[in-house]
Amino acid sequence: MEPPAQPSSFVSESIARPAVRPAGPPPGLPTTAAPPGGGARAYHLALGVAWLAIAVPLTAWGLDYYLTPLGLRPDHPHDALFRPTGLVGNRLGIVGTLMIGGGVAMYVVRKRWTRLHGLGKLRHWLSFHIWLCTLGPFLILLHTSLKVGGLVSIAFWSMVVVVASGVVGRYVYVRIPKTLSGSFLELREIESGQRALREALAASGVPEPALDALAVSLPPRAGEASDDAPGLVRAFALAVRAEWAGRAALRRLRHADGVQDVRMAARLAQQYRRLSLGRLVLVPFGRVFRYWHAVHLPLAVVMALILLVHVGVAVALGYAWTPSP
Repeated sequence: MEPPAQPSSFVSESIARPAVRPAGPPPGLPTTAAPPGGGARAYHLALGVAWLAIAVPLTAWGLDYYLTPLGLRPDHPHDALFRPTGLVGNRLGIVGTLMIGGGVAMYVVRKRWTRLHGLGKLRHWLSFHIWLCTLGPFLILLHTSLKVGGLVSIAFWSMVVVVASGVVGRYVYVRIPKTLSGSFLELREIESGQRALREALAASGVPEPALDALAVSLPPRAGEASDDAPGLVRAFALAVRAEWAGRAALRRLRHADGVQDVRMAARLAQQYRRLSLGRLVLVPFGRVFRYWHAVHLPLAVVMALILLVHVGVAVALGYAWTPSP
């Protein structure tokens, strides 16, 4: 992990100013990445809608063929369209492969090339990378007409594991508290941030019961200390429950009596809750992320190599582009 940043503000001045008199935010704390705003949520919603808008019609179009037993498919009226070398099946394989290659290339270039660091936030590029690298494999699945065998099956199942590990990796990554530069915060920095945010919320008029409701706590088990780090499965379950409970806690905060600036308090509360959850899942999620590359990258290389062999064989046999009838 990179060394902590020089002392700066944990809560940005624009959202941490007291209601009575202007003042700086709590000093001496690293600046963290702000939680996603309305624009980010709209962006991810648009990606989800676009994914379904492409995948659902294509699946519905060839569903009858995909559900036909393999032995009867040559007699199906749409066999010339949806078989792997058919007019549609061939295009689906080409487009899916290009989406995977483009998704990997554009994210790696954006991450490594310093000249592009100012071109949008990296997490938005990561989301688009995941969009391309999940829709692309789905199109390739349709390209196979749900029939996978031989050497290609190794690439296919490698692709499935790569996609699954990528989705899990992103879920873990966004829930580990980070600085604006993207480096993970240490436990002491998270705890300092929690204290500063709690003080700022109390100063803005948020009552103590509402503050307690915002904190994410780990229900103790028999023989287990309350501050023990949860196991991986329990950490995932805790994160999912905290997402739902957090929305309810923020709604109650907006209607709490005595809050001087509801909008500012809600933004501080969102950061406070994210840090509270991050403190509990830091150890198990950090361990997952450290070993994530041991699964994701090697399988991605295996998938790419077998895919290149598959494409090379298809080109050699004259199946690179199925001509229109």
